[in-house]
Amino acid sequence: MKNRLMRSEYLGQHKLPASVAAGMLAVALSPATGRSESTQTLDTVTVEGDAPVRGTYKTETSTIGKIKQKLRDIPQSVSVVNQQLMQDQGAATMKEALRNVPGITFAAGEGGRTGDQVVIRGFSAATDTYRDGMRDIGQYNRDAFNDERVEVLKGASSMLFGRGSTGGVVNQVSKSPLLNDKLEADFTTGTHDYQRVTADINQMTGEHSAVRLNLMDTHDGSDRGAAKNTRWGVAPSVAFGLGEPTTLTLSYFHQEEDNVPDYGVPYNANTHQPLNVARDRFYGLDSDYEKTSADIVTAKLSHDFGDGTELTNQLRYNRFWRDVNPTAPRPASSNNLSADSIMRRSKPLRSGADQSWNNQTDLTQSFTTGAIKHTLLSGLELSYEQSDTSRYALYGTVPTTTVGNPNAADPVNLSRYRTSNTTFDANNIGVYAMDTLELNPRWKAVFGTRFDRFSGDYSTHGYNRDGSVNGNNTYDLSRTDRVWSWRGGLIWQPDFVQSYYASYGTSFNPSGETYALDKGTSKVDPEKNRNIEVGAKWDVLDGDASLRAALFRIEKTNERNTDPDDTSVVVLSGKRHTRGWNWKAMAA
Repeated sequence: MKNRLMRSEYLGQHKLPASVAAGMLAVALSPATGRSESTQTLDTVTVEGDAPVRGTYKTETSTIGKIKQKLRDIPQSVSVVNQQLMQDQGAATMKEALRNVPGITFAAGEGGRTGDQVVIRGFSAATDTYRDGMRDIGQYNRDAFNDERVEVLKGASSMLFGRGSTGGVVNQVSKSPLLNDKLEADFTTGTHDYQRVTADINQMTGEHSAVRLNLMDTHDGSDRGAAKNTRWGVAPSVAFGLGEPTTLTLSYFHQEEDNVPDYGVPYNANTHQPLNVARDRFYGLDSDYEKTSADIVTAKLSHDFGDGTELTNQLRYNRFWRDVNPTAPRPASSNNLSADSIMRRSKPLRSGADQSWNNQTDLTQSFTTGAIKHTLLSGLELSYEQSDTSRYALYGTVPTTTVGNPNAADPVNLSRYRTSNTTFDANNIGVYAMDTLELNPRWKAVFGTRFDRFSGDYSTHGYNRDGSVNGNNTYDLSRTDRVWSWRGGLIWQPDFVQSYYASYGTSFNPSGETYALDKGTSKVDPEKNRNIEVGAKWDVLDGDASLRAALFRIEKTNERNTDPDDTSVVVLSGKRHTRGWNWKAMAA
């Protein structure tokens, strides 16, 4: 963990909206009720809203279930890392924020992917990252400068999110305009040339409108040679109709990275451990780079009809670009390794761009049937996703080095030629409905279902060194899957402190989930998963602390495997499961 040495912060003054201030002034100036001859009765004024509370790590509600709910009313394990906790810990990235969440680990470069690679309850969540409830498909390292909070929902959840979510999902909630003026700046410095500057500026432009701007610039060195991370970002947003029945929010998010990636210390096949060398021994090259950019444009329109009925539509365009030139070191031989042993270097070069259009419409209705209260969510999700990836090889050779004396300054000719190009175009239509029933003050139930039609067209072209097409590695494939997903839960709340639940949910993983197909996987149906969970949630110490505990079992009932008798054939023959328990305590 990096030692951050100094942090300074400036907080601007907050002021109340004019309508609220006027109501308070009217009450203050009203005649004393003890003088009957001048007593006046004023109309009741009710002011509702979520006031920002500094100094608390506890979060009461979440929108990760597509509607605003109390955490105790969600029949699955949910963890929320709010802004106050991230600020106090100096958590600069989503990955650093997720260190507060049990049951999460991180991969690093496996499968040729870059950026954040989260593993939840033993299953990869590489494609299960969301921003404001919409899929974030980019391969980049997500900074937290524009995050209000980071939410994690554990367990199979395709009923809410569509394909994926075997182990769970991660959702970043963006900062949005507020009805108060705010100016906050933060500077952090630390060891290994660490500097980080952020700013959060909010300005009311009218009684019901505001603009907000978040800025970030970060340089993070390393104790491992030339490895470093540099990035900057900007996130402006504007909102109209704040506090009104109809609200429109327009936002833009941009982040860029220019890093020197670190593939770490190679593995010793004899000892089944990383090489026993000094930590600062860097086997990469000064010329290595990892460049990414992320652009997210969003328009969100919501209207409150009253009587518990609200319609929300969110339209988003994403574009994520990357160009990666790392060095992967491997010992030339695993026998009798010494300081003079040869270390080979390979260059897994690749670049690409992923983009998508997403539109999500949600209708929430509250009503009663007899003594039962309902909160019904129904929605439609439409998406178009496109991925274009190229891989390269160098015309020249990469110089070798030694185990004991690597030289990062070795010259290398970075002239390259393309060896392959793959494109994937996908369309998805998702229709879903979920009912949360309050059967009585102690018992609640959740039932939901979703239907997805996921269709993808895949094309790959191989190329020779002279640029001609390699026919052996060129083909086109397509596949369409139609899948139902389910979710159910029962909650018992004997009082306002305790909440106990049991839940069941399903998910599916189509062959084209990660924008890739081959001749074997294009012929098989999606993998199917299910999550069975029982848990408890307690609010203790008069609400100043919370405790969470859960037992779970996730089963993948038909995992893809290569037929041992014919490696060109993929079959759904495998089964895999994870089971365990988790608990968490959080003080306010």
